[in-house]
This record gives sequence, structure tokens and C-alpha cells, in this order.
Amino acid sequence: MKGGFGDSVRNVFTNGASRAFIVLIFMLLVWAKFQPNGLKVSQLDSYLTLALPLAAAAMGVTVVLISGEFDLSAAGVIALVNVLLATTFTATNPLVAAVAVIVIAALIGLVNGLFVVFGKLPAIAVTLATFIILGGLAQVLLPQPGGQVPQGIVDAVMTKMFIPRALLILIVLGIGWLWFKRTRLGIHMFGLGEDEAALHLSGVNVRRTRLWVFAIGGALYGLAGVFFSALTGSGDANSTKTYLLATFAAVAIGGVSFAGGSGSGLGSIFGALVLLAIPKVLFVLKVSDWMQMVVQGIVIIAAVLVGALAVRRAQNQAFLSLGREAEVDSVEIASEGKA
Repeated sequence: MKGGFGDSVRNVFTNGASRAFIVLIFMLLVWAKFQPNGLKVSQLDSYLTLALPLAAAAMGVTVVLISGEFDLSAAGVIALVNVLLATTFTATNPLVAAVAVIVIAALIGLVNGLFVVFGKLPAIAVTLATFIILGGLAQVLLPQPGGQVPQGIVDAVMTKMFIPRALLILIVLGIGWLWFKRTRLGIHMFGLGEDEAALHLSGVNVRRTRLWVFAIGGALYGLAGVFFSALTGSGDANSTKTYLLATFAAVAIGGVSFAGGSGSGLGSIFGALVLLAIPKVLFVLKVSDWMQMVVQGIVIIAAVLVGALAVRRAQNQAFLSLGREAEVDSVEIASEGKA
């Protein structure tokens, strides 16, 4: 029983999503304790709403990372979506506008995938170029901050409820991830990152799978752009650049492997929440602004380090297990020989 409990505890702390969730709960408790007059529902609502764009974008990055690739285009896609909603789709039905920009974002992801799969170009170079191009295009469409996002989109995200609407949206995103990772495409996505050659030998069309992965990542960036636009209510081509690094920071805290093959969208959601909770906790602890950046960097490095140690531990256990199986097989063969 003790061994079983110990293994369960170790599994909780070596699982990226569980680890990020524990850190999040700890930070929220510290925030609540030191926040003058305690945390209010309105403060939590504002915090969760602010986390929506980062959580959705981090999930998109997670999908691509799990497949064994990199995607730096998230911030550019969010900027373009924001500008399109504030200018081109201002008078469009809110639902149609939201669906349209998400489809556009998915197509951008698909184009990235085409260059990577058929052009044999490094994903990091392709998506960095996409980020730069989309940022420039957004700047051309809207040189100065302005425009107006369809009010229906703002209301869909920002309208107050007795339960924070942002919390419900995050729950839906989490449920969506739990469903997706069990689908055939989700399983193949993990297979791409673990062993693409083996996946190909099993009869899976790895090219098509990778294209789908990039398209889904793009769609999630588009969704992040919709959330961001609802937050701002207007367009600004230069206000999304922080997402370039923030998305990777969130997935690092969430325990997603940068080597591919492992990770969780839930971990990335928790990672985004942790990343945005850090400055709030440090503020109530009266830590200076410049030290907040230092602490954020330390948290990210610690998250990556713990994740790497967890992966190495799992690999060592796998090797030990294989060694024991080989030893048992050799003993059985020797016994059969004597017989």
C-alpha cells in the first residue's frame, strides 16, 4: 500500500498538468491571503478573462510541439485576427465573423504545414517568417490602433454572470482537449512526436496528419485572437507581440515536452493561468516590477528543468523494465535448453 501511494504521489508531481495545477492552486491561495480584503469574484473573473487568449494560443503551440515541430506564428495570427475583426468584419454578424477569422487562421496554419511537409523547410524558420509577415500585414491594414470589434463578440466573452464566463470557456477548452487526444488524429499527433518512422510503417499518412496538426494549431491561434479582440474591443497591430514568448512560457510551465511526443493541453491552460498569476502574487507581496521579471524567468526555468528530469526518470524506468524483461527471457531460454 505504501509503495502504491508513493508511486501515486510521484506520478502527480512528474505529470506536467498535475504539477502546473498544484502550483496554480498554491499561487491562488497566496494571492487570496495577501490580497487586501481577500479575493473578490470580480477580480477572479478579470484574471480568468485575461488568461483566455494565452490559454487558447498555448494549446495551439502544444498541439504542434507534441507532434515534434515548432510554431512561432501564434502572435502574428492573433494580431491579424484582431485587426480583421476591428476593421473588415466590423459590420458582420458576430458569429460569422468569429468563424471566418478562425477559418482564416486555420488556413494560415495549413500553409505553414505545406511549407514544412512538402517544402522540407524547418518549421521554426517558416513560422517565424509567418509571424513577421502577418505582423506587417496587420500593420498595413491598421497603421494606428482603432476600429471596433463586433459588439456581439465582446458580449459573448465579457458579459458578467454569477459564474465567471471565462471559467466556463476554459472548462470547455479542457473538455475539448480530453476528447481530442483520444481521437485517431490525437493519437497520431502523439505518434508523430514519439516516432514518426514507426507511425509511417503502421500505415498512417504522416504528411496528412502533420498538415492537420498545423491547421488545428492555427485555428486555436485564431480563437485566441477572438478572445483577445473581445478583451480590447478594438484593433492594435502591435499589442500581441508579447504572445510570441508567453505561449512558450505557458507550455513550459504546463510540462509540455519541447522534444515532442508528450504534453497536455490541460497543462498548458494551467501554465497560462500560472504565468498570469505570478505578477499578481508578486504585486500583493510588494515585490518590485523588475524582480517580477526575474521571478517569472526562474519559474519558467524551474518548470523546464523539472519536466526534463521527469522525462529522464521515465526513460530510465523504461530501460530498466526492458532490462528485466530481457533477463527473464534469457533465464527462460536457458531453462528450456537444460530441459
